[in-house]
This record gives sequence, C-alpha cells and structure tokens, in this order.
Amino acid sequence: MTSDLANTFGPLVTHAADIAGAADRQSVRYIESTWRSWLRRADIESSFVDKVFGAIGPDTVSRHQIRTLAEDIDSPDGRLALLIAALVWGRGTANGRMREPMLRAITHSNCDDVLQKTAQLAREGAAAEAYNAWTLPGLQAAFFTKWLWAATSLRPNTCCLVLDKRVWNSLGALGWNSLEAAGGQRNWGVRYAAYVDAMHKCADEAGQGVTAEDLEYTLFRINGNLDAL
Repeated sequence: MTSDLANTFGPLVTHAADIAGAADRQSVRYIESTWRSWLRRADIESSFVDKVFGAIGPDTVSRHQIRTLAEDIDSPDGRLALLIAALVWGRGTANGRMREPMLRAITHSNCDDVLQKTAQLAREGAAAEAYNAWTLPGLQAAFFTKWLWAATSLRPNTCCLVLDKRVWNSLGALGWNSLEAAGGQRNWGVRYAAYVDAMHKCADEAGQGVTAEDLEYTLFRINGNLDAL
C-alpha cells in the first residue's frame, strides 16, 4: 500500500482487530411476505420464489447465504436467484419506493444477458468493465454493485464491493477522492475499480484476517462518522 493510501486508510488499519470478521457477523432483516407479493406482481413462478427463500431462510439474510447461492451462478435460474437474494439483502426492511425499479430490472428482457456479462467480467477481475456493462433500468450503482459483489462473493481476495451513499460518506470522511484515485479519469467504472482496489490493498495492509468485505461493511456501518470506528 502506498504512503498516500496508508495515510488515508490508517484509521481503518488501526482498528483492524475489531473490523476483522465484521462483514460475516452482519445479517439483514427483511420481510418475506413483502418480497413474495412483489415477485408475484412480477409473475415470477411461486416454485422459484420458494427456492430463493428456502435458500436464504426466514427473517434475515447473510453474506454466507448469498455465497451459497453464488455457487449456481453459471445457470440463468441461479443468476436470477442470486440477484433477488442480493436485492433482498441490500434493501432490508426499508426502501419501499424501490419496488418498481427492482421489478423493472428483474423482469427486463435482457436481464440474464446483463447478469451473465457483468458476472463474467467481475469474476475476471475487470471491475470497471463490469460496472460499465450494467445496463438494466431501475437500479443505480448503490444496488447493482451489490450484484457485482454477490457474483464474485466466492472469491474474497478479488471480489467486487458495494458502493452506496453510506460508503461514499465514509470514504469522504477519510479524505479519499475517487477522481484522484482513478488518475483523473471521470469514468465511474474506473473510479469504482479504484475503490475496490484500494479496499483490497488496505485489507492486505491491515492483516489480522481483515477482508475487503470487512472494510466495506465498516464504511457502511459508520456512515461517515469516524468516531464510530
């Protein structure tokens, strides 16, 4: 890790012992009945919906459960199940206004083509290209980066990461600038890839079992408040 990165992410490294394992300790509450009604609205077969919720379990969803679903990412049904699980995990019990945008993405005629392409790119380590290849309507980066993480979740040393407003707030509080990190390139995919790369380098520097996912979750948790580390 360069001296600039070390200075920027020093507060995270300092708290490495507490951060280690944080991502996998997280579980997200959700309301299954809400999601079932949404998926019925989208004409998703009930047997398929049963399979998804049978895999993630009632009431809460964890990263471990999403990784289990990611084992079937090479099939169209497996990709759709993984996307739905990632959206359940990402939404939690809030964001009721996201129903229609999520359903537009799930039911789009090109949905599986986009899922397959972005998953392949992400798994090849091409985070910028995967980000830029997302073309489904409705879901912005805060949600489709959850898909990119889910698609690569079985590869913890190179996985993509979630980048939402709470993570941005924490990166800003640390003084990290995506434009500078991307060498002045304004392309959002390149800037996203710079963030993913920085988190993996920071995890390597922190040691003690810290993963990039732990750092991402910590940035999400503190929401810009460094005193909460």
